[in-house]
Amino acid sequence: MRGAPEPAFAAQEVCPTTLLPTFKSTVEFTLDASGRAVDVTFDYLAGEGFGTLQRTRLTRIQLTHVLAHNVRSPSRDDDSEVQMTRIRTSTMAVLLSASLAAALVSCGDDSQTPAAPAATSGASGAMDGDFSGLVDVGGRKLYLECRGTGSPTVILQSGFANASDIWSMAETHPPAVQPGLAETNRVCSYDRPGSMIVTTTGTDGTVAVAAEPLPGRSDPVPMPRDPADVVAELHDLLAAAEVPGPYVLVGHSLGGSLNVLYARTYPDQVIALVTVDSPMPVARTLLSPQQWEMIIDEQRHPASYLQGPPDYELEAYDFDVLFDEIEAAPPLPAVPFTVIVRGGNDPISEDVPASKAEAVEAYNRIWPQAEADFAAGVPGAELITVPDTTHYVHVQRPDAVIEAIHEAIAGA
Repeated sequence: MRGAPEPAFAAQEVCPTTLLPTFKSTVEFTLDASGRAVDVTFDYLAGEGFGTLQRTRLTRIQLTHVLAHNVRSPSRDDDSEVQMTRIRTSTMAVLLSASLAAALVSCGDDSQTPAAPAATSGASGAMDGDFSGLVDVGGRKLYLECRGTGSPTVILQSGFANASDIWSMAETHPPAVQPGLAETNRVCSYDRPGSMIVTTTGTDGTVAVAAEPLPGRSDPVPMPRDPADVVAELHDLLAAAEVPGPYVLVGHSLGGSLNVLYARTYPDQVIALVTVDSPMPVARTLLSPQQWEMIIDEQRHPASYLQGPPDYELEAYDFDVLFDEIEAAPPLPAVPFTVIVRGGNDPISEDVPASKAEAVEAYNRIWPQAEADFAAGVPGAELITVPDTTHYVHVQRPDAVIEAIHEAIAGA
């Protein structure tokens, strides 16, 4: 194990884990001069409980930041199998991503304690090259994914209950927002605690909606949350991972509202701002108090209308608190600001009670005006309506969102 890196070991079968009883895998890895695994190839096959998941090979996974400290290689003379004793179901995300934080120990050796999922910080983490993994922020671990190179860095913030994976999905007009922006800029996204992974990646790399959501990959926190704490959390995450600023903040729905609060809280760190169909404080002034209360009650009690993973607490917020904090914060910095608005509305489910349906219809009617009024209150802001889209504009027309971001960067 000393000297030059050793050739890859022959594939060894991974024993089924107690967490994922139908999961079976083979693993190959190469040791560096210090005896650590530096790249791993996984073959995996999962059956019941994983829907349409198929056999897939993930090659050349770089473990410098995520797995290197979690892998104990078997002896070269040891033909025993190795057991993946700990896999965070949330990090599986159906595609067994490179952020997989697994401990590999000998089968049948109960004396071995599985290592905790690795976290990274500083220049050895998200600052260089493509990165996806956990970053330690004040004792908690947050999942961060960064791709591409080029300044300024674009930070993507997802909508309510969505994890970062949503930015890698495109229903039409590919590429998706995150991989598309990565062609020209450093671009990062993260999982807010309480968010859900809602996509799956096929063997051909196609990203589609998953049959069932999975828990987000960041450590849980008590709910509901104070939006100001979420803004401080993102600030601390970018600092801990040494993600270079200044930033172009891009947010969908709730993510855009939080980014407005971020830009007002840390104005020196933001050089452009793009919101994608995001609710703003003026909206509550255009509805009756009763209608507004019906609209925001869902975010206070998400389990009342969203089906999340079992035993998983979804993120929860009070939008009155969020809007109060936005209005109380200092003005937005004088930077390019683009407000992207949907061209149409999603149909209202027949299961929605009549009184709630009336409130949603009223909210849909005032939405374009609320977005236009907010943009009008920001000097130089640009309002863009994307035809033939509903709320998930960034998934339905990622090309329009990418173009708007590039224009905002050009004006910075």
